[in-house]
Amino acid sequence: MERAENDLRVLRYVAEITRKLARMLSQTRYHMLVYFLEMTAIEADNLAAEQDAGRTESQTPPE
Repeated sequence: MERAENDLRVLRYVAEITRKLARMLSQTRYHMLVYFLEMTAIEADNLAAEQDAGRTESQTPPE
């Protein structure tokens, strides 16, 4: 269980860092890189949400 929590933290950290980098680069001419970083952040958030949802469903006792 601790590993799953670490995985979620890492995914959310990746999303946070890529968003910060995208914000920094948005004032430059590297618009394609900014787009890629934003999509990476979204994907990391989605993966974390899926893993979090799967983890909470597996912890719920069957009825």
